[in-house]
Amino acid sequence: MNKDTIMSDFVPGIIAGTINAIVCIVSAMALAALLFTGPLASFLSQGIGILLLGTIIFAVFSALTATYPLTLIAPQDIPIAILALMAATVAAGVGSELDAEHAYQFVFVAIGLSSILVGLFFYFLGRFKLGKLVRYIPFPVVGGFLAGTGWLIVKFSFMMMTDLNPGLADVGILFESTFIFEWFPGLIFAVTLLVVTRYFSHYLLTPGILFGSILLFYIIMFGLGFSFTDMEQNGYLLGPFPGGGFFPGLPFKYVPLFRWDLFFIHLPAIATMMVLNAVSVLFNYSGLELIVKRDFDLDKELRLTGYSNILAGIVGTPAGYMTLSETSMSYNLGARSRLPSIVVAVISMVTLVFGADVLSIFPKVILGGLLLNLGLEFMVEWLFDTWKRLHKTDYAVIVLILIVIGSVGFLEGIVLGLLMSIILFVINYSKVEVIKYELSGKTFSSNVERSSHLKEILHDHGNEIYILPLQGFIFFGTANRLLMQVQSRQEDQNLGELKYLVFDFRNVTGLDSSAINSFNKLKILAENCRFHILFCGLNDEMEAQLYVEGIVAEKSLIVRIFQDLDHGLEWCEQHILHRVLPKDDGLERKNKKGSFQHRFSQIADFFEIKNCPSGTIMIKQGEDPGGITFIESGKITVELETDTGKKIRLKTLGPGTVVGEVSLYLGSSASASVITDTDCQVFFLSKESFKKMNLEAPDKTVELHTFIVELLSERLSGSNATIQALMR
Repeated sequence: MNKDTIMSDFVPGIIAGTINAIVCIVSAMALAALLFTGPLASFLSQGIGILLLGTIIFAVFSALTATYPLTLIAPQDIPIAILALMAATVAAGVGSELDAEHAYQFVFVAIGLSSILVGLFFYFLGRFKLGKLVRYIPFPVVGGFLAGTGWLIVKFSFMMMTDLNPGLADVGILFESTFIFEWFPGLIFAVTLLVVTRYFSHYLLTPGILFGSILLFYIIMFGLGFSFTDMEQNGYLLGPFPGGGFFPGLPFKYVPLFRWDLFFIHLPAIATMMVLNAVSVLFNYSGLELIVKRDFDLDKELRLTGYSNILAGIVGTPAGYMTLSETSMSYNLGARSRLPSIVVAVISMVTLVFGADVLSIFPKVILGGLLLNLGLEFMVEWLFDTWKRLHKTDYAVIVLILIVIGSVGFLEGIVLGLLMSIILFVINYSKVEVIKYELSGKTFSSNVERSSHLKEILHDHGNEIYILPLQGFIFFGTANRLLMQVQSRQEDQNLGELKYLVFDFRNVTGLDSSAINSFNKLKILAENCRFHILFCGLNDEMEAQLYVEGIVAEKSLIVRIFQDLDHGLEWCEQHILHRVLPKDDGLERKNKKGSFQHRFSQIADFFEIKNCPSGTIMIKQGEDPGGITFIESGKITVELETDTGKKIRLKTLGPGTVVGEVSLYLGSSASASVITDTDCQVFFLSKESFKKMNLEAPDKTVELHTFIVELLSERLSGSNATIQALMR
């Protein structure tokens, strides 16, 4: 590693770590003040120490174990806010049940126990691989979360610079002469840094602007006659901080006298904290993925966060998880190593032991400007940069989440964003055609190969079969459209009478109650109009739904179930043939006209007559068929065995059909097996006899060649018709 590379990482790492340490220390003081208030206010210094100790443990753990170098885990406001409610309840009992000292001891131990419970919860979420659930969160919700995070950082930056917490209705206060000079320089610094870093890139750029701004601040302030003490007293610097060290000791000595009864009362609140922490940590990592443009193993991150919280809980510090703002700060400043986490741990340790006086020299407006810059980065990226990249409805979700987070609350914004995304998904998904294709018996048939005469009959009656391959999840948004489509076909007199309605569920993932209701209406329509409904390719769950609702019955003549579309169409075709052909052996008589003996009597001597019982393997997949076989009587199946061992029916052939013709002409091995379904009589022409016939009776074999060409052309024509129907 060359010197430039080291410096390009070292300098940003030191600066990022120092800034993050200051933010963490200031945050620790603010969160401690939230937690230790009222009767517990006298223990504020111990509370600051508890938060700083947690910061050190999380920073060291991050530096040693984080899968991404810049990841920084730190105590967070969500668990602190819930713990503050518990502390306030306990503090309210001071004087009646507990004195202030025992109340502090209870809160100290309770903080540690809650962190251990949170850590175990995180661990088990990761252990059972539930982190991937966040992958199902819509992209606009994550974008709204990051925009809302940016707004909260902007708000916090103004709080830091002005010591005010104004709502949207109180924004005017910021423009009063008393406060405008406290935040306006920070705004200039943040906007300058934002614009410059968007158009230029160098590892010394941000540090240079930072140090230059600090130097300019002191030059201006000293020039205006302010001394260091004046700046500190007027709130222009971070200090003054409480003097001395903050180390609070360890909570183990307070465990024997711990009030478990009080702790159990607050378990529901702690359970809420667990869930909110889990949602927050997964959202933070989803946001970080977009910022640093890499994927994280969320289950592993949950387990690591769980370990860190268990370790922190043992020494009595609050729960924490990856802080998106500080981690993003390090990334934006150009750091790429674990150095920022190490610096945070070192500075926090020095503060814990010796106090925070050294941090008093940092201008509050510059630190606030850095935070303001980070917040503006988030908001510019998700409100400006995404305007042209996202669909306007998705963009509206981002804006809506931001508004709700800013005006109501963080969790409410996320929940509303999820609800809006779900509604938009339902609306958009309902526009997806549930009917994949519209086919008829003219354009699509079963894999049963029949004689030319029978094919003509089926083609003439093909419009009686209406085939609807379905797709996706059939729910209230699409089910009614399916019903209307069938009603439209039933009323179309140009296509003739509908007798067979065939549904293919192979690509359907599920049905809701509205879909079941629509199929029930279809059953009533079928009973009134006297057509059959065939459900093909149902999975076990969908079949059970239809049986429970009474749509399918064991002895139903209207509604039938088949394992796949192929067998369903075969039943329809057989039903048509038995209905159309004469009952007095008409089917057999028609077949005899197209039999082998009748058609190729002149070359019959070259063939071998074979009688094959049911179950005979006439041709085995992968082997040489040895010749061509003409089916005189009976029925056979062409079956393909896949690499997984699954057997698929390709064709079922009857009298007047042929197998093995492709292998005979191309000299290839069989691509599928041929098995007899019934006792069959066949005429077999071996390769040797085929050659002999071509030599001895070439004029007589022309008819055979013509028949094979017609057969293959007919199959090709049928395939083309099917393709055209599918492409409509």
